[in-house]
Amino acid sequence: MASIAEWLVSIGLGEYAQRFAENAIDLPVVRDLTEQDLKDLGVLLGHRRKMLRAIAELNTGSHSTPQATVNSVSRDSAERRQLTVMFCDLVGSSALSARLDPEDLRTVIGAYHTCIAEVIARSEGVIARYMGDGVLAYFGYPQAHEDDAELATRAGLALVDAVANLHTDTGAALQVRIGIATGMVVVGDLTGEGAAREQAVIGETPNLAARLQTFAKPGTVLISESTHRLTDGHFEYRNLGPVALKGWAEPIPAWQVIGASGVESRFEAQHNKTRLTPLIGREEEIELLLRRWRHCTQGEGCVVVLTGEPGIGKSHIALALQERLQAEPHIAVRHFCSAHHTNSALFPFIRQLERAARFERSDSPAEKFAKLEAVLTQSDADPNQVVPPLAGLLSLPISDRYRVPELNPQKRKDMTLAALLAQLTGLAARQPVFVLFEDIHWADPTSLELLTVTLERLSRLRVLLLITARPEFTQPWPGHAHVTTVSLTRLSRRNGAALIERVTAGKTLPVEVRDQILARTDGVPLFVEELTKTVLETGLLQERDDQYVLNRPLPSMAIPTTLHASLMARLDRLAPVREVAQIGAVVGREFSYELLSTVAGLPGEKLEEALAQLVRSELIFCRGEVPQAIYSFKHALVRDAAYSGLLKSRRATLHATIADAFEQRFPEIAEAQPETIAHHLTEAGLFEKAQGYWLQASKKAAMRSANLEAIAHAQRGIEALGNLADGERKDRRELDFQFALGPCLIATQGPASNKSMATFARARELCERLGDPPEQLQVMFWLTTASVIRGELPLAQETIASLLHLAEARGDRPALLNAMRGQAMIRLFMGRLTAAREVIERAVEAFDASSEEDRLAAHAAGQDAGVANLALMSWTLWLLGDADTAITRMAAAIQRADAISHPHSQAYACYYASVLHALRGELSTAQGYAERCLTLSEEHGFRQWHGLAQAIRGICATMLDPSSHALEEIRGGLNEYRGAGYQLGITAQYVLLCPALLLEHKYEAALELIEQGLAITSRNSERIFEAELYRLKARALLVRCAPDARTEAQSLLDQALTTARSQHAKALELRVATDLAALWSNQGRREEAIDILEPIYAWFTEGRDTQDLKQAKALLEQLR
Repeated sequence: MASIAEWLVSIGLGEYAQRFAENAIDLPVVRDLTEQDLKDLGVLLGHRRKMLRAIAELNTGSHSTPQATVNSVSRDSAERRQLTVMFCDLVGSSALSARLDPEDLRTVIGAYHTCIAEVIARSEGVIARYMGDGVLAYFGYPQAHEDDAELATRAGLALVDAVANLHTDTGAALQVRIGIATGMVVVGDLTGEGAAREQAVIGETPNLAARLQTFAKPGTVLISESTHRLTDGHFEYRNLGPVALKGWAEPIPAWQVIGASGVESRFEAQHNKTRLTPLIGREEEIELLLRRWRHCTQGEGCVVVLTGEPGIGKSHIALALQERLQAEPHIAVRHFCSAHHTNSALFPFIRQLERAARFERSDSPAEKFAKLEAVLTQSDADPNQVVPPLAGLLSLPISDRYRVPELNPQKRKDMTLAALLAQLTGLAARQPVFVLFEDIHWADPTSLELLTVTLERLSRLRVLLLITARPEFTQPWPGHAHVTTVSLTRLSRRNGAALIERVTAGKTLPVEVRDQILARTDGVPLFVEELTKTVLETGLLQERDDQYVLNRPLPSMAIPTTLHASLMARLDRLAPVREVAQIGAVVGREFSYELLSTVAGLPGEKLEEALAQLVRSELIFCRGEVPQAIYSFKHALVRDAAYSGLLKSRRATLHATIADAFEQRFPEIAEAQPETIAHHLTEAGLFEKAQGYWLQASKKAAMRSANLEAIAHAQRGIEALGNLADGERKDRRELDFQFALGPCLIATQGPASNKSMATFARARELCERLGDPPEQLQVMFWLTTASVIRGELPLAQETIASLLHLAEARGDRPALLNAMRGQAMIRLFMGRLTAAREVIERAVEAFDASSEEDRLAAHAAGQDAGVANLALMSWTLWLLGDADTAITRMAAAIQRADAISHPHSQAYACYYASVLHALRGELSTAQGYAERCLTLSEEHGFRQWHGLAQAIRGICATMLDPSSHALEEIRGGLNEYRGAGYQLGITAQYVLLCPALLLEHKYEAALELIEQGLAITSRNSERIFEAELYRLKARALLVRCAPDARTEAQSLLDQALTTARSQHAKALELRVATDLAALWSNQGRREEAIDILEPIYAWFTEGRDTQDLKQAKALLEQLR
């Protein structure tokens, strides 16, 4: 016959095993228990009803007494879950069987099995299988708990002691060795027949537990690395290092558990050996608690109830307050409730007294009494009033010095509660007292009764009582003026990002990694910390100076093992409706009632009740009324936990069903959100159909300038294509994806980035394999643009000429538009200004004559060709001396970019406008355009424009206010631009930055910058500002007052003048002439100065109000 512990486990009430054992209730006795008996034992009402039904079945014989095995679990469908597995083996069983009579051996093994069953049941584990002298037990199935790994480890230590102290008539001394491991498994498949039928666990974890057991010494517990990670801080260990286990190619880390650590607080145990992350975003709560503490020290007792979901930071706030109070004289009293002692009367008070008295396991009852007496007499309470009842509470023998009256149970309870209250009152009479009562939602009824009485009297005591509670806790006491309830909210995005930075020790995470952490953790501090730590431990990131960089594409982040049990426990508490939550999880973070009802196949009434139960439990939220209701998971990680419990085959079936439901029942959603259908088809393994939706999704996102999303959709589509057979059809579709990727990568990373270049190269390869597809010319333009951006202007000049010829020959209007503007850009930056103006004018005419369809097709280059033409025209005209016409063209570029609402074209135009106005000396206007470009770049991820705009903004700020200290911002922007492999246009930044450096007397830095610029003109043929670089070098030498500066400056200015004239760069020629005239004037060569400046000044017919022309005019008037 099975033991009482096994019977209780079989009916799902194993938590009462210890209480039944303490009251000498075995299976024969249980048959006679009444409801009043169960009530006296402290069995909850719902559990009493369940137990009475099981007793009735036991008495009628309809409920056979099962073994405490998985067979008793009602769930019969397989699932994935994190499980802690214990393997326990009896040491020396072979020798024992040889020495004992079989009947005596049966008695020993029976006692051994009973002992194990009772210990496992008390720890809320389940015995999966008896294997002779071995026992396999699960913790976390069928019901997960927040601390399954801890429960298993405590059970292991308890088993070692219990078996060693097991006394049998044979006198045999028994020992066990135990192995424990934690990991993901598939559990629930039924195997075997009849009595051998069981729910098997598939995975590495059971094997690892068994192998660790074989390595353990008699009387010891060994645990795996994953179990150690989950229990670290709760126990003391001996690190055994990597151990060689049969079946494992590499040694496996293992730890021997020595004993419990003695740390009572779950929060402190979890952070016992790790650096506690500083509290962030809770300043208001700490200030409120400190104000209440000040009231307390003045004799006004206060109560603060901190409520919030698990991981929100209740315990962290409590610890932070304790640290703030350390410098003040006070007494701290801490109580901790336990999920496994919700029916153990006064459990938190008993444990607090044991800790305060510093009980040791080796203490005798008399020694424990002496310690307790010493602690209790530290207060002003009457020892005769507090010592006897509290010693009785701890089941300690009471000294003869105290009179112990005979009392009935109710009187004894009243006296105990009065003693605990008197003890607190006595402590408060000596010093202010800080009382912490953690996790009151797990408090037993008697503890709640005591707290209610305490609250009524606390306002007159020097006591601050801080209570932490989860949202489901309902306060049993009426409202009191001295009680404040604080509901903790989630961290803001800014505070969440700050917490991530604390976890990474100040090192910056890639933006996409940080954003995914913030999105999936919903502002819950514990989730943020644990997911960040998990990411750092995966090897996904590589440290580089003060930041982390991705080693490979960012996958979806897995649930941290430290959170898995807690999240699964929330779902398991709702086992009857968990499948509904799992189906919703397959849909996504948010799902509609209409879709769920289509997929779930449940009657409406049953589905609505299931959803209502999930809403009541706060696992999901609901908006609207059925059937239009929309549901969403409270946390992304809860959704992930629900999803992770499904077998892959079941997930695929559900994804396919959901995709079909969208197509058949909700075609409008399929049209508006093709990425949703694509996702479900991909997860269902229907790759052929999925790739069409991914392409549609990418194109839709690109049309909205949601470039990052468009890139992600296209990449998912290419991944789906990888599952199809090679061939022309596959190549054709991949080219479609690569063609969709190109413009988005140009916008976000620039055409010269590694990802862009890889895309262009792959597209060219596909074009060659397909023959001569229409996309070939655009791919050629991308590759040419990449050459331009890398500064390979002579090479790009040749390829753009070929592209222009091909586009004209084929009548490919979009390719022609882009080739013409590409040729104009190359000529402009090579300093061929008149040739640049000629081709730009033709490009503008061609664009104006083009259809809207051709204009949109030309967006494949990354931005609008009309906007680009006008922006390039504005720079060309300014250099040629048409300063006002340049501004008109620039304004037209901005206007068109805004009219078509194309963010990348807007950023393009704003950057060109910022440089143009800076060249004209209109720094405030330039700064405004740089700010707008920077904002657009940050919003849409335009990497190339971000660095350039940041630098221009800094340059303008320095010129407007030299005390702005913007040089670091400028350097950062330029480094960002150059660090991404960009070269084109950097000399524009240099000629604007150089005057700012001279203004701050940074002469050497200015000269170094100029030399870099001149090197670029020589290496890349980027001669657009060559004359200006020579001029600025001359100015730097003159203001530095170097020896022979005038001679060298004269030579440089002559070279600048020659260059400007050869390029027809009238704007730059004017600047050089002005500097030469000033130099010659200082040398007494007034007539020569007038002769060099007057003709070029007179040439200008517009722009007379610009800074350059005003300076020239003023110098001429001075010379005359």
